[in-house]
Amino acid sequence: MAQVTQQSLAQSLQQTLSANAQERKQAEQFLKSVEHGEHFVVPLLQLVNSTEADEHIRFAASLYFKNFVRRGWATSDETEDTISAADRQAVKSELVGLMISAPKKLQLQLGEAVSIIAECDFPERWPELITTLVGKLSATDFHVNNGILQTAHTVFKGWRSAFRSDELYAKINYVLNEFTEAYMQVFATTDRLIGEHANNRAALQVLLHSLNLLCQIYYDLNCQDLPPFFEDHMAEFMQTFHKYLVYTNVQAEGDDDDVAGDLEEVKASICEIIELYANRYEEDFAQLPQFVETVWSMLTTVGAAHKYDTLVSRGMAFLRTVVRNPRQRQLFANGDSLQLICERIVIPNAVLPTADEELFEDDPMQFVRRDVEGSDAGSRREAAADLVRGLLDQFGAETTQAMSRFIMQSLAQYAANSADWRQKDVAMFMATSVAVVASVGALGATRVNSLVDVADFYNTHVVPHLRAVDSDRDAPILKADALKYVTTFRSQLPHDVLVQALPMLTAHLAHPDTAVATYAAVAIERLLVLKQQGVLRLGASDVQPHAEAMLSHIFTALARADSPQKLAENDYLMKTVMRVILASRTSILPLAPAALEALARILAEVSKNPSNPRFSHFLFEALGALARFACASDASAIAQFEATLFPIFQNILQQDVAEFMPYVFQILAQLLSVHQGSGRLPDAYVALLQPLLQPALWAAQPNIPALVRLLQSYLQIGGAQLAAEGSLQPILGVFQRLVASRANDHHAFALLLAVTLYVPESALANVLRPVLVLCLSRLQTSRTPKFVRNFVHYVGAILCLSSGVSMLLDTMDSIQPDLFVSLLQNILLDALPTVVGRVERKTTVVGFGLLVASPRFQNSPSYAALTTPVLLQVTSILMDAAVKDSKAQADQAQADDEDLDSLEIDDSGYQASFARLATLGDAKIDPCPQFTDAAAGLAQALKPAQSVVASSQLPAEARQFLSTLLQS
Repeated sequence: MAQVTQQSLAQSLQQTLSANAQERKQAEQFLKSVEHGEHFVVPLLQLVNSTEADEHIRFAASLYFKNFVRRGWATSDETEDTISAADRQAVKSELVGLMISAPKKLQLQLGEAVSIIAECDFPERWPELITTLVGKLSATDFHVNNGILQTAHTVFKGWRSAFRSDELYAKINYVLNEFTEAYMQVFATTDRLIGEHANNRAALQVLLHSLNLLCQIYYDLNCQDLPPFFEDHMAEFMQTFHKYLVYTNVQAEGDDDDVAGDLEEVKASICEIIELYANRYEEDFAQLPQFVETVWSMLTTVGAAHKYDTLVSRGMAFLRTVVRNPRQRQLFANGDSLQLICERIVIPNAVLPTADEELFEDDPMQFVRRDVEGSDAGSRREAAADLVRGLLDQFGAETTQAMSRFIMQSLAQYAANSADWRQKDVAMFMATSVAVVASVGALGATRVNSLVDVADFYNTHVVPHLRAVDSDRDAPILKADALKYVTTFRSQLPHDVLVQALPMLTAHLAHPDTAVATYAAVAIERLLVLKQQGVLRLGASDVQPHAEAMLSHIFTALARADSPQKLAENDYLMKTVMRVILASRTSILPLAPAALEALARILAEVSKNPSNPRFSHFLFEALGALARFACASDASAIAQFEATLFPIFQNILQQDVAEFMPYVFQILAQLLSVHQGSGRLPDAYVALLQPLLQPALWAAQPNIPALVRLLQSYLQIGGAQLAAEGSLQPILGVFQRLVASRANDHHAFALLLAVTLYVPESALANVLRPVLVLCLSRLQTSRTPKFVRNFVHYVGAILCLSSGVSMLLDTMDSIQPDLFVSLLQNILLDALPTVVGRVERKTTVVGFGLLVASPRFQNSPSYAALTTPVLLQVTSILMDAAVKDSKAQADQAQADDEDLDSLEIDDSGYQASFARLATLGDAKIDPCPQFTDAAAGLAQALKPAQSVVASSQLPAEARQFLSTLLQS
């Protein structure tokens, strides 16, 4: 292995930034080859800390370190430990000091690593962390303190979203005992020094940053419960918080109106704290009325600059929390109070900011993404809408009346002067805010304000913006508003209204404004998955008349992109393509040739430089769905799919486009499965088999599930052919590689199951002994619950074969006489109930039922003695799982369609990782498909041995269960 030094790491990291793809790949391969070696991480951290290194290299090193920790720090019985104990200790020894001294840009990357390590190791395997932090706190050097406080916040902030548990509370109490006294001293000192340096701009910047970190930590330590320490000192803390909520000092204000300064961040953090207290610790929070008055006053006077957005949003969130509490109703019960809140707080913050108008024009995709998916910081508009919903909870009629006056005034102003489109925009936004009482992502508004007629507003104020694509030329935002209205209220609008809206939405896919076209795509995509009582509201007959236009408009819009990155930017459009194909099902066939050509063109282009994982995923889902439904309708269509896609796939494999390779393997598996029934593998696939077995492909973890799926298809189509041509040994070589890995042994068994079921039993008998030897070796040297569970299921699968019982027992005896007796008694019996999955449980129950019922088992005293224990275990599986199985059976018919209808992707990361294509359907192999459920299969398996069951020493309940089963 190559010697790892700062210099070699710096060189490789520099090369990973190269524009030359080959150079990048070589550097990545070098780093991957050395990262699991001992003493890799120390020079990496030294490079992060080196002030002599280029800042870009230091940042790349910190990023690599973070991902290295994320990949390998956490360990379990199911994964290999790839980081040595010495390296782990070295990291924990160096990391705190590095966090203190590193620039802020590097701290963010290192902080994530600290968070991961602390989650795994603190406090049991990192007990010195808090004492180290406390010991390094300084009474004079607040640059050092900020590094320490940032580290502490990084460790503690995960508690905010953690579920309550004894382990979590023990961890928090440990920190409270070690940290709070020092924390309060630093808090008081920081407050004092801010006063002493009121005219020192540079000092205030450092001290206010300290105060903001102290506020963040305060929230961290109080987020789960109110600790006695903070309850005892609440008056002091709240007095200081109030002081800084109203604090003004020109020396403390930032120069940039677009970026929040330290003072704005402090005030925003204080609003976050008092919202927590108002929500969770109201009875102890005596200062609540004072803060309500202060925040109310602040929100009516704060400026419109972008730097105040987070402060204003959190201030309104605080008021929303308070107003929703019936016990605080009196604070807002005055009619003038509601009017003033709506007039002075809600309305000004509901107006579309100038910065957002500019974003709509300059970066429409960013505008749409932030609007549809939200942002971490939130927006004034959304906070205003949330405040309205809070007011509606307690003052429904009064709030509706007050807001309706403003809405009607704005609509009247727009009607008098259509150039004043901002009035219509704010009216549409406020109308939505007042109407929506509850909503969920999958359905939009699920409950609406009974005082608002959603359908009437749609017909009167929304439809005029949708009738003609070329209307609102000077105000395309109004079209976006109209399209968002349809999306939001899709569950509330009648079916006929949605059907009438569909052609208007389709036409807007062709709108020249990217944002408008994208909102149209979002609206259509959401309508196509909308269900009522489990049934899609828009069926294939509603969609089909518009499907061709939908696809044509989207493909035309995508074709306007001038680079692979620009093409892949709009994943909303590609998601809608996927959804249109899924909604059309087999009626997509007439559109398939044109759609395939367009999708292939897009794939060829984006494969040059994959940049958007969501776009890529929906692109391959669309291809998979198109192939699935077109070939189901016309099997001869497979030839066109293979002729069109194979050259592109070949190029992706040759160019080693890592992000796309798992998808290519899955689509190949799907296309190959269409040849089922032919009995032979097509020549193109035969030629591809040997390259697929090369170790380099299997070294990339994301490839493994997809390659296994592809090899399963090879075996399913041509198992006998592969056995006859001597191709089983290389495939079993892959099994040997996978079964040795804790992370991949379940893939090994998935591959082995395909070999077992699709290869002739005579050929299987020749390879079963070495396969079982490998499995037994793993059981002896590196047993894990997952491995045992999969092995038990595999044994059940063998037993389901026509001559499976004799084949298994003979093979086991050839390894060692009576080996299976020992294995059954000491491992398999206890592991039988651990098998999970409907098909897996059925296979296991039926297989072991066949074993017990076989003459070979009953005629051997050593085996027969295990009859009752085996029957007891398989019976207990059925008795425990009876409810689950009946539910699973009832749901099974809908399962595939539900997966396709609600198909989503949550991973927005840019790393190459495996994502299963849902459009391919479930690849689960069923060794006994003739039985619909485990109970029926066991009854059939045990019928030849009813006397054995009757004479067994089963408990009465189990015996009665089996007796009833056998008589049914």
